[in-house]
Amino acid sequence: MIIPVLNREEFIGKAIQSILDQNYEGPLEIVVSDDGSTDGSVKIAKSFGERITVVNKASDSRPSGVSGARNRGLKVAKYPFICFLDSDDFYLPDHLSRASAALAENPQIGFVFCNTLMYKEISGKEVYKRWTHNPVLPIDVMHPVVSRSFVVTTNAFMFRHEIFQKIGNFNEEYTNGEDSDMWMRVSEQSTCKYLNYFGAVYRINHGQGQLTKIDRDIINASSLRVFKDAIDRYYTLGLRSQFRIFSLKRFYYYYRYEKRICIYRLVSVLLSFQYPLGFMQSILLNISSRRSRRRNKGWQPLSFFLEGEKKETYVKNAK
Repeated sequence: MIIPVLNREEFIGKAIQSILDQNYEGPLEIVVSDDGSTDGSVKIAKSFGERITVVNKASDSRPSGVSGARNRGLKVAKYPFICFLDSDDFYLPDHLSRASAALAENPQIGFVFCNTLMYKEISGKEVYKRWTHNPVLPIDVMHPVVSRSFVVTTNAFMFRHEIFQKIGNFNEEYTNGEDSDMWMRVSEQSTCKYLNYFGAVYRINHGQGQLTKIDRDIINASSLRVFKDAIDRYYTLGLRSQFRIFSLKRFYYYYRYEKRICIYRLVSVLLSFQYPLGFMQSILLNISSRRSRRRNKGWQPLSFFLEGEKKETYVKNAK
């Protein structure tokens, strides 16, 4: 378990506690990788005792953001399964046991992911909203990040450690999109299984001080490079998915021509003729996304989602 952190003293305690509260019976290590915090984040992490390993950035190292923090965590991680949890987010009960069981029972897959909830406080009350599309389709599982947004977050994954030994670490040259790049690289060379339960929570009112840059121009420039590199890998690896190359090129041209929308629309039309099957699959995904948004019941107490999950499990077992 790797938690990158920079000045998140308000939230990191809950993130760590959500791991310790799991009913996971396997070997567990919690690596808090600090990127130079000046508040009490590290002190709070250390207050949990020997269960926490704190990794500090060298004082003379260049800024590397969340990628560098995660990579430092990967260097010291020892156990077969790897998860990443952002320091202002948290897990729901049973997540680690369910995800690790799926990997143990399916040796042919390299990683799994579950559903994510959004979280915020309204008038002092904790409320949640579904973040992950419903349903998640097989094409989403085959092509995470590439298929569409609102399918999987960093917190929702669990990987076999050996994957990173094969494909390498996070690319620290990207100022943004480093997580999307990693998930695409993983899915290019490993298969995935989707687990239909709520296991991770993404906090939306987390304030400032995130490790990820938020300047729009920086995001666009880095995203353009991320998708250009993904297109190059597609051909280098000899991949054979019309949907994947159609989607990668559409993302690439979106970031390239974001300020010249007419050119982007023209290129999109040309891509639809070049990759008709990929285009039709993207249309079906758009329809599914719209239906998912309409079905989303808005902000609810956590019990609304967990009890609903239990009811779905009961119905399936009854059948």
